[in-house]
Amino acid sequence: MSRRLDEKRLFTRRAFMFATIKTVLGLSVISRLAYLQIFKSKQYRLLSDKNRIVATQILPSRGNILDTNEKIIATNKSSYSVILDLSESSDDVVNRLTQYVNLEEDVIEQINSKASKSVLLQENTNWENLSAFRIASSLIPGINIEKSLQRHYNDSLIFSHIIGYTGSPTKEDIEHFENLSLRLPTAKIGKCGIEKNYDKELFGRSGIKHTEVNSKRQFVRVIDEVKSVPGEDIHLTIDKDLQEFVYNRLSTEQSSACVVMDVNSGAVLACVSYPGYDSNIFNQKIDRNILKELYENPYKPMINKAISGLYAPGSAFKMVVGLTGLHNGVINKHTKFDCDGIFEIGAYRYHCWRWKYGGHGSLDLQKAIERSCDIYFYNVAMRLSPDNIAEVANDFGLGIPTGIDIPGEKDGLIPTKAWKRTQKKQKWTKGDTVNMSIGQGYTLATPLQMTRMISILVNGLYPITPYICKLQNNYGVEKLKYKKEHIDILLSGMNDVVNSPNGTAYRSHSEELEFGGKTGSSQVRRITEQQRKEYKTTSDEYLEKEHAVFVGYAPVDEPRVAVCVLVEHGGGGAKIAAPIARDILLKISEAV
Repeated sequence: MSRRLDEKRLFTRRAFMFATIKTVLGLSVISRLAYLQIFKSKQYRLLSDKNRIVATQILPSRGNILDTNEKIIATNKSSYSVILDLSESSDDVVNRLTQYVNLEEDVIEQINSKASKSVLLQENTNWENLSAFRIASSLIPGINIEKSLQRHYNDSLIFSHIIGYTGSPTKEDIEHFENLSLRLPTAKIGKCGIEKNYDKELFGRSGIKHTEVNSKRQFVRVIDEVKSVPGEDIHLTIDKDLQEFVYNRLSTEQSSACVVMDVNSGAVLACVSYPGYDSNIFNQKIDRNILKELYENPYKPMINKAISGLYAPGSAFKMVVGLTGLHNGVINKHTKFDCDGIFEIGAYRYHCWRWKYGGHGSLDLQKAIERSCDIYFYNVAMRLSPDNIAEVANDFGLGIPTGIDIPGEKDGLIPTKAWKRTQKKQKWTKGDTVNMSIGQGYTLATPLQMTRMISILVNGLYPITPYICKLQNNYGVEKLKYKKEHIDILLSGMNDVVNSPNGTAYRSHSEELEFGGKTGSSQVRRITEQQRKEYKTTSDEYLEKEHAVFVGYAPVDEPRVAVCVLVEHGGGGAKIAAPIARDILLKISEAV
C-alpha cells in the first residue's frame, strides 16, 4: 500500500515538472511570436517584400530635336538590351553565357571585376542574339531582357557636327550630374553638339516601377508605377533643306566648312563641316578600327571646322584694317596709294598678288577692297599700331569666342604687341604688321567668327551672338560706335567685289540676286623670292595649296543673311569659295 502511494507521488511530481517545462516553453514561443509579429513586423515585412517586390527605375524618353520647320532630326527608336544582374548570377556565369552567345572582351572583364551591380551584355540586340539570350535567361539566373529606346539621327552625316551624339556616362559624368538614373546600364547622355549642350532639357525625369516576382525572380504583376517624364523637344534655327543643300555643295571639295546666319538675329540657318560622320554608329559599341579611321582621316571628319577650325582669314580681314584706318583718321575715302606690286621694308620685299602684272596702280579704299590690293593695306597698317587693328577686330567678334550654343568652339587669335612679347618672347616687327594687314601671320579666326564679322558690318553695327537653339535670343545688345559713312565705304567695296567687272569675284555674280562679299586666299606656306623669280608661287600638292575663303551677304540693298565659305587647300577664294557662296545665297533667295 505504501509502495503504491510512493509511486503515485513520484508520478505526480514528474507530471508537474513536465507541465511546468511545457508551460515555460509555450510561453517562450508565444512571447517570441508576439515580439516578432508586434515589435519586428515592419522589419520582416520589408525583408519579405524584398524577396518578392523589385523596384526598377524607368529611364525617360529623350526629347526630339527638330529643325526650324518642325522636321525631325533626332528621335528615338525601340530596341532591346540585355543586362546581367551580378547579384543574382553565379561565378561560372561567363562560361555558361558563352555557350549561347559571343561576349565582347570588355564585357567579360566587367563581369569578372564585379565593379558594378549590373553589366550591359548587349544593346540594340538583333533578333538572332535576342532569341539566344531568351533561351539563356530561362536557364541562367540574372539575365534580364529590357525594351529600351535608342537614339536615331536622320541625315546623320549632314547634321553630325551640330547635333552630336549620345553615349554611356562616365564616372565623372555621374558625379557631376548627381543623377542616379545615369547608373543604369542603358542610360545615355549627350557627348557633343546640341545633345551635350541641352542634355538636361533633353534627358527628362526618370520614373520608378514596383513589380512582384516569384521565387525564381520571374515577373508576376506590376504593383505600382510612377511614370517617367519625357525630355523636352529642342527646336533649332537650322533649315534642314538648306543644310542638306550646303553639305552637298561643299562635297565637291575635299574638306570645307560653311556658316549661314541671319544678320539681324544671329540665328544660324546652316552650319556645315565637310566631311561629316555617321552619328548613329555611336549609339552602340563602336568598332575600334572604325573609330581609328575617323580620327586619322586627313580631312578631319570628327572636327567641326565651322566653329573649331582656325584659319588665317586672308583678304577677308582687309575690311577690318580699312575701318581701323578710317576710324583712327590715318586715311579717308579719298586717300590713295600706288601699287606697283612690291612693298619694301629695309631689305625685305612684300608682294601684292598682282605683282607679276605690275600691281594695281593708284587706288582708294573702295577700289582696294574691290580688287583686293595688298599694297594698299600694307600702307594703311604701317600708319597704325597692331593694337589699333586688334581692337577693331575684337569689336567685330574676331579672335574671341562667339558664344554659340554648341560646345567645342575655338577662340582664334588677333595678335598684339603684348601677346607676342608674352607668348613668343619677341618684339613686334614691321613685318608682323604687314602680314597682319592682309589677315596672315599670327591672325586666326573660325568661319563662324568671319560670318559674325560680316553680319555686324551689314546689320547696322549690332554685335549679335550666333545661336542654333530657339531658346536663345540677342535682345538688348549695344550698337558699336563707328561712323556710318565709314561702313558705307566698306559695303560699297564689297558690292563691287561681286558686281563690278574689276571685282575679284565678278565671275560669280548673279543676274538673279545682287550680293556682296570679299574673297580671300589664306597661305599655308612661305613663298621664297627664288620661287617668285621662277613663277612657282602655286603648287599642285594638296597640303601646299592656300585655303579658299569667301565672306558675303545678300541682298545688297537690304542684307538679311551672311555667309562664310572656307575650302581647305582649295586654292583661290575667287575661283573656289565664291561660286559655292553664290549658289547657297541663290538657294536661300528661292526659298523666300
